Order: sequence, then C-alpha cells, then structure tokens
Amino acid sequence: MKKVYCPNCYSEFENQTDICSCGYPFSGNDMDKYKFMSQRIKKLKTVKEGIESADYARFVLFIIGGINLLVSIIFLMSAQYTTIHIVTIIYSISLIGLGFLSFKEPFFSLLLGFIVLIIIYIVTGLLDPKLLMSGLIMKVIIISGFVYGLAKIKMAENVIKREQKK
Repeated sequence: MKKVYCPNCYSEFENQTDICSCGYPFSGNDMDKYKFMSQRIKKLKTVKEGIESADYARFVLFIIGGINLLVSIIFLMSAQYTTIHIVTIIYSISLIGLGFLSFKEPFFSLLLGFIVLIIIYIVTGLLDPKLLMSGLIMKVIIISGFVYGLAKIKMAENVIKREQKK
C-alpha cells in the first residue's frame, strides 16, 4: 500500500483518493491542479496583504494618538492649557485603545479609528479652516491609506470566512 501526501495541506492518505479534504484534486489533470494551487496562493496573498494593512493602520493610530497625547499632556502641565487639550487627550486615548483592540477585531476597530480621525479633521476644519489645510497632503495620505487598508482587511476576512465554511 502506497501512502499519498497532499501537496497543499500535507494530509496523509493510505490509498489514492480523488479529492483531498482541503479540495486538492488528486484525480484532476495538471491544469486543474495548477488552478487549485494558484487560487490557494492568491488567497494566501490576500490574507497576507490584509494583515500588513491592519499593521499599517494600527501603527498610524498609535502614532497619531501618541503624538497628540504627548503634546496635550505637555500643554496641560503648562499654564496654557485649554479645554481642547482635554478633549485631545480623550480622543488620543481612544485612538490608542482602538489600536490595541484592533489586534482582536481588526476591521471594526480600525474602522472606528478611521471615523474618529475623520470627525476630528471635520471639527478642526470647522473651528479653524487653516488647521484643516495645514498638513493637508499628510491627511489625504492617511485617509487614503486607511481606506485602502480597510478594503484589504475586509477582503482578507472574507477569504478566511469562505475557507472556514469549507
């Protein structure tokens, strides 16, 4: 009796089988096997890109939250603090908290972080349009990165859900 190993999931079989539990088509022709493996690689790439995008967005939340928190604490220690600095501390802590929560729930947490950033940009722009315009290119890059990252994360989550249903 010859043992057979699946080239995809490395399952071991005592006898030749038509199809592996992972879906690899043992009885298929070379083109079927090639298509299966290329789709598998594509799915793995999508998941990897989703993880990298989540890491990038998480990093952005930590940096923006950390810098704003540090600056607000410095202003609170001086005699020049205002109510805006207390509000900034609250939203900075929420960004950092959402960054940590994104390890468990990436899409939801990063989407909330993105919404918080957009709200802050809008409120800042309403209070002082000059502040909205300062660093506009960086804000556009951050927003674009978040939108791209959220799309990649959602695609990766969809691939994982489809694989778990199999």
